[in-house]
Amino acid sequence: MHSFRRGNAKVIIIVVLVIVVVMGLMCTGLAVAILLPAVSQARMAAQRMQSRNNLKQIALALHNYHDTYGTFPPAYIPDEDGKPMHSWRVLILPFTESHYIYDQYDFSQPWDSPANMQACGTMPGAYVSPALGANDLEERTTYVAISGPKTVLGTDQSKPFSEIVVGTSNVIMVVEDTTTPVPWNKPVDISPQALTSKNFDDQYFGGIQAAMADGSVHFFPEGSKQQVQGMMSIDGS
Repeated sequence: MHSFRRGNAKVIIIVVLVIVVVMGLMCTGLAVAILLPAVSQARMAAQRMQSRNNLKQIALALHNYHDTYGTFPPAYIPDEDGKPMHSWRVLILPFTESHYIYDQYDFSQPWDSPANMQACGTMPGAYVSPALGANDLEERTTYVAISGPKTVLGTDQSKPFSEIVVGTSNVIMVVEDTTTPVPWNKPVDISPQALTSKNFDDQYFGGIQAAMADGSVHFFPEGSKQQVQGMMSIDGS
């Protein structure tokens, strides 16, 4: 009789343990299901903040360039035939704590010459996009200037602050385009028309982050595209 009770007790203990394990697994699965979205959102928020900081550094470098030369840099320096030869991202290197790259860069050669490609083998931290991740080995960036005849980083000539007649807080200089990353030292950017033709919802952060001419950074979702259209020229046209 006693052995029968002991046997029952063992069975009961095993059943209880199984129930505890199953409940533990269920609770763990529930916890994971609850925590994963929160972790993902926190990671996305941190990446967006890092990108925002990059844009602030770029805007500060552009301002320091202006303080030194009296104008913002052009989107690119052309060769004798008018073909883009050097990018503004290279021109502002001394103001992004990247003198070591700038000092090796040869402005008498094209941006993609072997010597200049070697000099630009390491991308400055301000151009490293968190949207691309650590696996991007092509030294690409998502930070491009709004480039056109009447933009801050113009294609026709350098622009000083005095020509921004609509106010520096109302004009976009640089945006993050995560859908079309480019080699960071390549003189290629994005036109106002090309930017507004994109679906902002397709961007990694669900919208466009932009550095304004006053140095501030703003986020523009798809619904603000009409507003963005009026913020890319220095005279509001």
